[in-house]
Amino acid sequence: MADILPTATPPSTRYSRFVVKSNDVLQGESRINVMKENSEEVIWFKERYLGEKEIVEHIVHNATRTICWTVHRPLRGWYIRLRAPTFPPGVFITFNPVPSRSSHYTEAALSFHSRTSLPCAPDESPVTTYFASPSPRPPPNRSSSSIHSYPPTPPAAPDLVLQPPSPTSASEDLPNTLPSSGPKKKLKTNPSNPSVSEFVLAPYADPVPSNSLFARVLNSFRDYDKMNYYSFTLSRIAIQAPPPYSSAPGSAGLGLGLGLASASQVPLTMTTSTEASISASSASPSNSSKTSSGDTAPASLPSAATPTSGLTSIKCLPLLTYHDHTSSLTFRSMTGLLEIDQAEEQLLGIDTSFWIAAALAYLDFLSDRGVSEVLLLLV
Repeated sequence: MADILPTATPPSTRYSRFVVKSNDVLQGESRINVMKENSEEVIWFKERYLGEKEIVEHIVHNATRTICWTVHRPLRGWYIRLRAPTFPPGVFITFNPVPSRSSHYTEAALSFHSRTSLPCAPDESPVTTYFASPSPRPPPNRSSSSIHSYPPTPPAAPDLVLQPPSPTSASEDLPNTLPSSGPKKKLKTNPSNPSVSEFVLAPYADPVPSNSLFARVLNSFRDYDKMNYYSFTLSRIAIQAPPPYSSAPGSAGLGLGLGLASASQVPLTMTTSTEASISASSASPSNSSKTSSGDTAPASLPSAATPTSGLTSIKCLPLLTYHDHTSSLTFRSMTGLLEIDQAEEQLLGIDTSFWIAAALAYLDFLSDRGVSEVLLLLV
């Protein structure tokens, strides 16, 4: 069953909004345009090309005509691979179905892994997966402070020079344990390791407004042709440590409640099993990367906190939400509103074009899936 958002997204400057709209069917080439809300200026567009073995879609920055990302799907079989033109050959970001045993499983949900700017634990195991570092050109009219790249590269840590204080500058009330003279000690710190985050794309249903019966009937007649078949969300999966063990009666349940309340503020501590992201696989479907997303996610929260409880994975608030406004009376066309949480985007440190490409790839997946279901009903 599709996820149901608790409330509608309130209008706020925190969210950047884009209109996703296909061009006229009568035009020569099929394109999906992404425009700023209340503007006719196209920022990105998607074009489809048919190859010998794959269907390749280009996500192009309209102002510079630069290919930011490409989406690869086979003519036969199934896989979805996202890559940048600067990736080495055979390196992809792979979309995988969410396992049914995962607590984040919903029908038609897909997951992928990506390197982000989130802090990781210092004792985290080293990532053995290969990473590329392309820097797609950002959209124009954006300040340098808001420019991101994929994957985000943490800034190099400055060298720390420790120099003992001189006798004249040392305070009299400090203990005389520090040496008054000696050579400078230069300690070079290692830059922080990049973390790998899991993301889940899943359909959702628009919440039903709590209006009167007459208002709901009137809205159903007014919007009867808007079916919202392809609305979905993209959310980050945060890994949270269990609450501390307590033997007091009823304290375990309280700890779980507090843990859920602060889930969005807990630093991401990924384990080795969840760090499979971009695989250095070949372009053949048989060599597609395998992730272990959901293998460590429990089916439900433990009833009590124990010292042996594992990590808990929690779905954060949506980073990206797509509201489908496509009319059921149209043929081979789509329109919708795409919202991106700017605060979460800044936290992850990835360029907006990456989220646009991931959303358009999943939108195609839902569209093809809907066509297949209709064909099965007609047979």
